[in-house]
Amino acid sequence: MKYIFLFKFMIYWTCSIYAQKKINSIYFEYPESNDFTTQKVLPSKFYGDFFKLQDSLINLKLDSNDISIFHNVVFPIPKEEMKLLRTYIKEDSIYGIKTNKGVPFKSINDTIYALLSQQYPIYSNDSLSSFRVFEDQVFLFNKATDTLHTVIKLSLHNDTLVLVESDPSVFSDSIISNVRLINHLRPYYLLSKSEMKWKTFIKNNGFNDTTLYLKK
Repeated sequence: MKYIFLFKFMIYWTCSIYAQKKINSIYFEYPESNDFTTQKVLPSKFYGDFFKLQDSLINLKLDSNDISIFHNVVFPIPKEEMKLLRTYIKEDSIYGIKTNKGVPFKSINDTIYALLSQQYPIYSNDSLSSFRVFEDQVFLFNKATDTLHTVIKLSLHNDTLVLVESDPSVFSDSIISNVRLINHLRPYYLLSKSEMKWKTFIKNNGFNDTTLYLKK
């Protein structure tokens, strides 16, 4: 009888593990460590315009106040259809695609190629954001609550900007053992302010979702 009970318990335990929700979010507390230095302005070596490796229509712009990603789309317009589409060229822009705003274009043979761009700020130097520097890496903190933040890691290698986020869905056991699981309606991981936990998280590649950008 006890073997039947044990067998049922093992099935229940296994099913309960696989039934758990996949954790897709992680939040961070500020690290309590003098090795993570606070600065007010992003180091100037990061400033510039970059394009995403293998997808040059995605651009990244960094300056002292903001970091933004630009998603660009090339919109072809045959010249004979410009009147039909109510578009016209004025100076170095084409109008009629975006409301009350011209967009840059390139004319090649019988076609106009307009460049449509959508900006997505990922960091702004304001009261909701800050950053820490550790071993020549920059950690951008964006406030989610009064004490919790999302974090992006930046580093620069020659003309290649490395932007790294944290994807909890592929965390290894060594990373999971270093963070705390918060079982809310939408469960998430939490990396506490402990200096040791922060350094262990970095060492074990807790920042694991890498995108490369090349300087223009």
